Amino acid sequence: MTVRTDVGERIYRGFLRLYPPEFRDRFTEEMVQLFHDKLRDARTGGVSGGTVSAWFRLLGDVVSTAPSEHLRRSRTVAHSLTSAPPLSARALGAAGILAGLLALVVYVLEIPQDWFVWRIILLNLGSIALILAVHRRQASTAPALALLGAIPAVLANAWYLGMAILSMVRSGPIFGGTFGVVMFWAGVALWLTTAFFGVVTLRLGAVTRWGALATAVGALLTLTGIDRLGLVSEASPTIFNTLSQVGIGTMAIGWILLGLDVALRRLPQPTRSSGVNPRT
Repeated sequence: MTVRTDVGERIYRGFLRLYPPEFRDRFTEEMVQLFHDKLRDARTGGVSGGTVSAWFRLLGDVVSTAPSEHLRRSRTVAHSLTSAPPLSARALGAAGILAGLLALVVYVLEIPQDWFVWRIILLNLGSIALILAVHRRQASTAPALALLGAIPAVLANAWYLGMAILSMVRSGPIFGGTFGVVMFWAGVALWLTTAFFGVVTLRLGAVTRWGALATAVGALLTLTGIDRLGLVSEASPTIFNTLSQVGIGTMAIGWILLGLDVALRRLPQPTRSSGVNPRT
């Protein structure tokens, strides 16, 4: 090996340091051998400027591929430091997604009156599942505040769900008489606690803030559509007729976003302490 070739190899090895350490450990010698082969072919090819062109191609290849190897390494490390959500979280998140999709379908399409109660039942069940899934995700961030946001929303959904089931075994309109008054307060509790749950979720930031914001805003707008509040009217529609409908669609999108987050987003793996056990 000539002095000129030796200097060239050192320069080339210096450029190889642009690659991640793991890549260099595996491929440095092979790439150095390729370097010598390319320069030899360029010198024996009889082409003017062939050696210079070979140098440019070799160094250009290093400069262009080294960043991608670093990105690939970062993705591999990030992937290894995270874990997929457990099956229970996926199932609860999927239930929330289905509830959101159902709300959007009802928002867009007219459904038979006979299906009204079943729609309420499915929406409440999906909401409870999603609230539990989100709570599990954010409980480690702020246990007390996460519980404060989740419990009222679960209880209100269970209350409204119970009223919907009772309406299936009684005669008369759902929202009429004493039963209607109780149903009214159940609806107020449902939307207020859902909005509060969205605000708490937005504050904690353990899941998508866009989903939390859409849930909170959508629930408050939907609240204005309760008949007994007197803000909406079928005979003479007001702005609240539109706002309440927009609220249903907005909240449905929030449920879907939250459900996707808890069902699909990978979580950091808990780190294990390397300290000495005080009992030993």
